[in-house]
Amino acid sequence: MRTVSWRLFACALALAGCTATGNKPDATVTRTADGYEVTLYATRGLMVHDPVALIFHRSYELESRIRVPSIEGRVDAADASVYEVSEFDKAAEKKAPSTHPVDLRLREHYEKERRPRLTGALVFSGKTLTVDVQAVGQNGSSPYPFNGTYRLKTRK
Repeated sequence: MRTVSWRLFACALALAGCTATGNKPDATVTRTADGYEVTLYATRGLMVHDPVALIFHRSYELESRIRVPSIEGRVDAADASVYEVSEFDKAAEKKAPSTHPVDLRLREHYEKERRPRLTGALVFSGKTLTVDVQAVGQNGSSPYPFNGTYRLKTRK
């Protein structure tokens, strides 16, 4: 009886520490000078290293910004510019003094140098976006963590 009670308690404790993680269903689209920027949103869980962290499991918000030439039909992933923005990046952008704005072109150049080559496609169909992208690096390929289907919302 004690074993069953202990297992139920341990299971309840583990579930109490779980947070809802995953990709959010909506994506925003913003018009840019040379096309569009689609922003995908997700919640990711922090790593758990001990029982206390398991109970107070925390998460963080992550964005993936994808610049594409068009939001109609199929866009080859090789034609898209993709980079991820964490809460830490957003905080750094907010803290930057107005006299020294963040140089997004320099940042994009840095991101392009370190990110893997992308294959696959982004398919726009009305107010829906389907992301099916693979990241190809030196150690093989892996699915892009933001793969899935999203509802598009326009941001002005």
